[in-house]
Amino acid sequence: MKYLKWSLAVMMMVVVMTAVMPVRVEAKQNRPENVKAVLGDKTVKLTWKSSKGARYYRIYQYDPKKNNYRRVQKTTGTSYTFRKLKCGVSYRFKIKAYAIKKGKTISSSFSKVVTAVPKPVVKKPSGVRAKADQNSITLSWEKAAGATGYSVYQYSESRNKYVKIASTTKRSYQVKGLKAGAVCKFKVKTRRKADGKIYYSKYSSAVEAKVPKVKKKGKSTLKKFLKTAMEPAGKTMYVWGGGWNEADTGAGTDATTIGVSPEWERFFNKQDSSYDYNQTRFQIRNGLDCSGYVGWCIYNIMNTTSGKEGYVMKAEDMASNYASRGWGQYVSRFSVRNYMPGDIMSSSCSDCGHVWIVVGACQDGSVVLVHSSPQGVQINGTVDRYGNTSSEAVNLATYYMKNYFPKWYKKYPNCMRGESYLSHYAQMRWDVSGNAVMTDPDGYRNKTAAQILQDLF
Repeated sequence: MKYLKWSLAVMMMVVVMTAVMPVRVEAKQNRPENVKAVLGDKTVKLTWKSSKGARYYRIYQYDPKKNNYRRVQKTTGTSYTFRKLKCGVSYRFKIKAYAIKKGKTISSSFSKVVTAVPKPVVKKPSGVRAKADQNSITLSWEKAAGATGYSVYQYSESRNKYVKIASTTKRSYQVKGLKAGAVCKFKVKTRRKADGKIYYSKYSSAVEAKVPKVKKKGKSTLKKFLKTAMEPAGKTMYVWGGGWNEADTGAGTDATTIGVSPEWERFFNKQDSSYDYNQTRFQIRNGLDCSGYVGWCIYNIMNTTSGKEGYVMKAEDMASNYASRGWGQYVSRFSVRNYMPGDIMSSSCSDCGHVWIVVGACQDGSVVLVHSSPQGVQINGTVDRYGNTSSEAVNLATYYMKNYFPKWYKKYPNCMRGESYLSHYAQMRWDVSGNAVMTDPDGYRNKTAAQILQDLF
């Protein structure tokens, strides 16, 4: 009995001592806190607060196929950037901290999960400008890095917001059909395609322009002028005195007649590649010389009936004479700096008299022109600014003469003109403001030679 009481007493003492003695708990590493995801251009940068005592960290990424997290990166820092990620895809990450204590590696629990959806950086367009013209406003802007296109928005008074009106891959857009006096506001966004999705930038700064009121309607347009100039092309021979009167003092019957003379094409069909204009001098009804041709073009855009006063004169006088009528600006031979559609170029010396019409300029400095020059009325191209004969203009002229005037091209395939065309001619540039006889509602002044030819044909 005494033994039993003693045993019970011992057991009670053990229980009491166990209850009051401290329990030894193995130390654990603190988990990373304040984990954040910073988005970049197809990148995700993870950052977190340093975990006290941590030697390194491991980043785990969720694998949707296996429905679990897999270890993807080890780092001693408190940030890491994942690159070349797919845009629009949701990525999930969590992190563990690791420490070495008493020679053993211990880890923390997982941090909170952070979710990130990468997007491409899409910069908004800069340098947006608006230029108003008759019935239109042309918008332009600087190229945005990585852009695959642009979207144009116009402010709608009725809806009190900007409404998308166009998408383009170019860095300009012309808004047509606007009423004179209208004040229009625009913004532009950059588009960028990435991983099969389209992303947009923020709006550019707003631009505003007012459509000018037309003070006076011109008689013709640059497009009509150039289209008229093409009518005799490829079927009219160069004839010395062609288009002049019998007295050789000015415009003859053909140069004051609306439309192309059927005799010109009949005469052309009788000729072969050996045609010599020196043998047909003053057969004035069979074709046109340079000034007779330009005079015919002018008459056909200024009049609707035949038989009125003509516009044929010496080639070297044409640019200055037309400018003196208030049609445009005269530029002397030595002051010519560039070429625009419809410019009339006439030589300033009597021993090399010639006149021609600019169709358009090319980026390499060459010019596409139309004129009557041996062997006849044709589209030609000049050399480029360095004198190269295989210029953009020559290639364009060759293409259009070969494809649209094959009978002519087969006989007379040369479509190149030399450097003198860019250095020996004065210029008359049409006033297209609407205050004179010419306008440009088709925007030819803003087009290249290639664009103009494509529109004409």
